[in-house]
Amino acid sequence: MWGVIDIGSNTIRLVIYALREGRLAPMINKKYAAGLAGYVTADRAISAGGIYKLTEILSEIKSMLRYIQVEEVFPFATASLRNSVNGREIVAHIRERFDFDVRILSGREEALFSYYGALNGRVGASGLVVDVGGGSAELAFFRDQKVLAATSLPVGSLNLYKRFVGEIVPTDREMKEIQREIKQQLRALPPPEGKPGAQPIYGVGGTARASLALINEKYQIPDSNAAYSCGQLCALLDELENEPHVFVDRVLRAAPERIHTIVPGLLIFKTIAKTFGTKSFVISAYGVREGYLLHVLKEKGVV
Repeated sequence: MWGVIDIGSNTIRLVIYALREGRLAPMINKKYAAGLAGYVTADRAISAGGIYKLTEILSEIKSMLRYIQVEEVFPFATASLRNSVNGREIVAHIRERFDFDVRILSGREEALFSYYGALNGRVGASGLVVDVGGGSAELAFFRDQKVLAATSLPVGSLNLYKRFVGEIVPTDREMKEIQREIKQQLRALPPPEGKPGAQPIYGVGGTARASLALINEKYQIPDSNAAYSCGQLCALLDELENEPHVFVDRVLRAAPERIHTIVPGLLIFKTIAKTFGTKSFVISAYGVREGYLLHVLKEKGVV
């Protein structure tokens, strides 16, 4: 078995996989709520409190790994450390204290690994992979199973919440401000080489899975469903505007741990879909963790 430690802006995960015929099967999946984006200071450093939270979680993971037989564990960090001025110092601290060699992924690497991870599931020949995290959103455009462009936007569900939302759920005005920021970041993107067309968005990551859970709950669709339309997503957001108590109750049933970040995440998905003319979403159970692990194992000649 092989493992990864995913240090994100919102959560930290330890996932242990079995490798079967070149494909990854998760055996252990332990999630920790870290909220590291909430510990970022005005000068873009993770505060002492954030470092303490991170080291406490890694200490628990280190203890857990003593009782699990794995070949090797590969820790990596995304926007949580990538966007922090003291990210490299934190990596050195982690190496010295825990002997974990954390790799900070670039935005492009994160987008590419999200695409490669999605391939571990069912993905069509063309489309757009979107991974909305706590501190950033990654986009990978592909056509005929070839990546046309892979990039990262500095907008995530947690940092948008922190910047624009005053209470738990954003007001109409705050939602408009969030969408304005997302559109501004999308306008700065260079167009992908070759027009990808109005292909599906393949959503990966926790925000994508939470969005699917909300859609399935709203429309009483079986949990086995893995797709929804842009119209269904818009109707879900309209519910927040027209019946906020119904929306909040729905989130508390389907994704309670994301009560404060789900709306910014949904707005990122909606704005990207509108920008690129996408009509449908397909949610993948696989993403950057699987893509990164397969990449490392390929480098080692394991797969």
